[in-house]
Amino acid sequence: MSDQDAHPGAEGDRRLDKGAVAEGDRNVEQIRDILFGGHMRDYERRFGELGRRLELESERLREEVERRFAALDARLDDHVERLGRLLKQEAADRIRQLDDLESRTLSAARTQREEINAALSQLAEDLARRDERARASLASLSGSLDRAASQAEASLAAARTELRLEKVGREDLSALFTELALRLKGEFELPARK
Repeated sequence: MSDQDAHPGAEGDRRLDKGAVAEGDRNVEQIRDILFGGHMRDYERRFGELGRRLELESERLREEVERRFAALDARLDDHVERLGRLLKQEAADRIRQLDDLESRTLSAARTQREEINAALSQLAEDLARRDERARASLASLSGSLDRAASQAEASLAAARTELRLEKVGREDLSALFTELALRLKGEFELPARK
């Protein structure tokens, strides 16, 4: 005679126990979803929104930097090109004048050469000063953009820290769920008071 023959209801009891455990697990899952599902969905939504905001802000900053650099580059190119044309035109005009003056008198030509050289030097100095101002402006703009990027990174870090402080820790959730499961099973006993 086997154990099953000796205990005909034992197999049925095991099935009932497994069914009760499975039902209890489903109940725990439902309770967990009721208690924390809204918070978890809210955290997921917040993280999603924060990620989208970060991506948008990063893209906006990148586009702004690119746009400003392109505008500044275009302005500098136009300015340098215009100054180059002016310098070439001025040099060509002075050389023509010099040729005319050389044909008249040698002494007048010497005087004109000195004036032309002085004018060219002045133009070169003006160009150098304008170039220096343009570079200083570019450096200032770059510093402003770096500061804006640093501020954006700082606000992002603050938002990230704020989110981390608001969320429930895994250990706390684990302890809560363990206690809840033990209470549901009826196995949780409070320590006796002395």
